[in-house]
Amino acid sequence: MLIVLTNIFNLLVNFVVGLIVAKFLGPESFGRFAVAIGAGALVQVAFFGWLRLSAARFYSEKVRVHRPELRASLDRALWVLAFALTLAGLAGAAAGEYLDAAPALIFWALAFAAANGAFEYRLALLRARFHDTGYASLILIKNLLSLALTAGLAWWTGSAAITLAGTTMSLGLSALLLGRALRDPQAGRPRPRASVLRESLAYGLPLSASLLLFAVIPLANRALGAHMSGFADAGQLSLAQDIGQRLVLTIGYAMDQLLFQLAVRADEHHGEAHGRAQVARNMAVMAAILLPALAGVWLVLPSFEALIVPTQFRGAFSNGLSLLMPGLVAYGLMTFALAPAFQIARRTWPVIAAAGVACIADAAILAWPPRVWSLDTLALAQTGALVAGFVALVALSPMARPQWPRLRDIIGIIVSTLAMIAAVYPLRAMEPGIEALLVQAVCGALVYGALVLAFDIAGLRVAVAAFAQKKRAARKRP
Repeated sequence: MLIVLTNIFNLLVNFVVGLIVAKFLGPESFGRFAVAIGAGALVQVAFFGWLRLSAARFYSEKVRVHRPELRASLDRALWVLAFALTLAGLAGAAAGEYLDAAPALIFWALAFAAANGAFEYRLALLRARFHDTGYASLILIKNLLSLALTAGLAWWTGSAAITLAGTTMSLGLSALLLGRALRDPQAGRPRPRASVLRESLAYGLPLSASLLLFAVIPLANRALGAHMSGFADAGQLSLAQDIGQRLVLTIGYAMDQLLFQLAVRADEHHGEAHGRAQVARNMAVMAAILLPALAGVWLVLPSFEALIVPTQFRGAFSNGLSLLMPGLVAYGLMTFALAPAFQIARRTWPVIAAAGVACIADAAILAWPPRVWSLDTLALAQTGALVAGFVALVALSPMARPQWPRLRDIIGIIVSTLAMIAAVYPLRAMEPGIEALLVQAVCGALVYGALVLAFDIAGLRVAVAAFAQKKRAARKRP
């Protein structure tokens, strides 16, 4: 429960920070910031993604004791890559004026990639060992630093480069501060082994490559929007895409940090069949949370925009996020429901094929006559691409030989989400504001929650009852 609450807190802080940055930078500077941080995220996935994925899949308390060379090898790779990327940032900044790009943005984009790569790797190590307190502390430290440095520098300077520097420092400092929970004395004894790195690369690189290809789609669309319409229009699209994707990733990671590690533990201690069975349960739970959450965001969007979104982004934000929402649903289900089946099976290359299909679909939609690249067109292209990738991954799923959730759970999730939409949609006629948002949110939660509990969708009623019983028993203890 601590992990879920921590990630909900992380979501709220990220929302606040993102909106503060957008407000004080304005559409044009925020567009530059968004393109730079998007490029940094691409570099991070390319260089560091396999480290995080390998730590989540292969590291555990048992491995920490019996295979300390795994942590030693991954740690060494982290520092070598971080050092190389920092040097590349310095070289890129020196060449920036010749590349018609801001040198400071080039440097901080690459520094951000290194800092965020180290931060996410350390989070994966903590979660793999079920170190909930350390995980929550690291998230808390990062968020406090982000509020102070990212939001604070955006307000103080209005500079995209300095704001990105604040983001980088908040990630780097938080990764360095929490040393005790991450300390592993045994990892310092063995020398790094090439065989360990080969195994980790073979597992993690296909997944990293797929994430890289999926990340290319919004970044390429942003860059195209900036080229065709200017950075102001790119900033309009970026805010909707960033908020939507951040919502999906936060919900997904909040659950995945717990659910995937349960599947890894089942596979490690009880065999592959138990791991696959846990993944099937995880799929149902993930869909049961992700689908209504995103549908709920769409339902309250008018009030959310009126209350929170900066004035200069309104209208374009609501329209853009509505068009992006089906693609974000597809992306969330691909990443957090379907991909774990391939990860447990250690057969990850089909995820690259699905990402390739998505990239081709994006390019094909944008190339379709009359090739008018408005913000709506760019948003629809991204949605179409992600839906195509989801369909491709479903088609390739037999290669992972997965177990699937119960059909009654899948039907129950869809019917309950549609019932929630039917109940709340008429309330969108209310005047946007805090009252409308609260009424819509409470109504939707009651309708969906009642149906989930009534039909025990994805086993959530049993899980809630077990959690409540555990808490009652804990209170009764002297």
